[in-house]
Amino acid sequence: MRYLGLKIGLFTAVPFFGLQAADVAVYFQAPWPDGGAYPPLAVAAFELMEDLNYEVEYIDAADVNANRLGEYRMLFFPGGWAGGYNDFISETGKQNIRDFVSSGGSYMGMCAGSFFISERVFWREGPGEDTEQNIYNTRAGYTLDMWNGVSDGAIFDFQPWNTSAIGCNLFPGARMVDLTIDQELVPEAEASVNVLYWGGPIYRPPGGKWSNEKIIARYDMDGFSGHEEPAIVTFPYGEGRILMSAVHPELSINESTCEFFDDDEPIVGARVFLSHLVQRMMVPVEKPELAAVSGVRLLTFETLLGMRYQVQSSVNGSDWTDYGEVVAADSFDYLIEIPVADSELQFRITMID
Repeated sequence: MRYLGLKIGLFTAVPFFGLQAADVAVYFQAPWPDGGAYPPLAVAAFELMEDLNYEVEYIDAADVNANRLGEYRMLFFPGGWAGGYNDFISETGKQNIRDFVSSGGSYMGMCAGSFFISERVFWREGPGEDTEQNIYNTRAGYTLDMWNGVSDGAIFDFQPWNTSAIGCNLFPGARMVDLTIDQELVPEAEASVNVLYWGGPIYRPPGGKWSNEKIIARYDMDGFSGHEEPAIVTFPYGEGRILMSAVHPELSINESTCEFFDDDEPIVGARVFLSHLVQRMMVPVEKPELAAVSGVRLLTFETLLGMRYQVQSSVNGSDWTDYGEVVAADSFDYLIEIPVADSELQFRITMID
């Protein structure tokens, strides 16, 4: 078990530039808090990647803005202050992030890193539902917009940002919380995990309905407004994918002594769960392809859960006719078998209102 005080001194010795030859880029921009990423959270993530035997480097806003993202497979934006990310990363840099992910890269945003990519942010600092709530959207500089939902935090009746947990007055807003894990999505994980909550949001989809997000974990906080609400979600973005985490499994807090620590050597506790998520995000995304199997061709379309679709075919690409029956999507991909006799046709899938 390594305590936080052992790490802060080490952090200042790390060179903050990308060599573009590593697997993972962990974002950090000095100084704190202006730069966005809270140093202990960035260090904890960096060391977990090393423990998982990934090549990892720090990058800063200059790297992002100049598109020095090289051959990284994943960008990791730690918790901290999303406003700092917005201040240092230019509009060009934000487009570079979009391009990186849409071209097949992965993005993991922890707490502030997920506020950063949200279309809208609802933020209240104090306890009580009537606490003043600030709303940030594209007009307030939150223009990355890689997720079109609302990140709503902090959870006012569980652990308000401006109050401290019992026994821990040094770090307002910090408290441990249980999560319930969807083991169909992450079967190697335990059914429940205890992690650090520190001002994170509830993820609210546009219009109150999930589209192509998968909910990996929900808050287990019986008696509070966040109970069973989404705490970790993932979704595709172009050819890549995004994971948003409202909590911090990379670091924990002892609520009696008010000491931050990560469990290491071996990896145990919440970091085991985070390691599962990291390893899944590092697996290359499989691209849908046509393939010949037993006299048929397989065609894959990306779909949204619960929506209805119609496959259509065309000889010339302009005159389209319905092909088969209406499809009710029960997964994120729809696979159909095309007889070889129809293999010269063009196909598309359209959503039905």
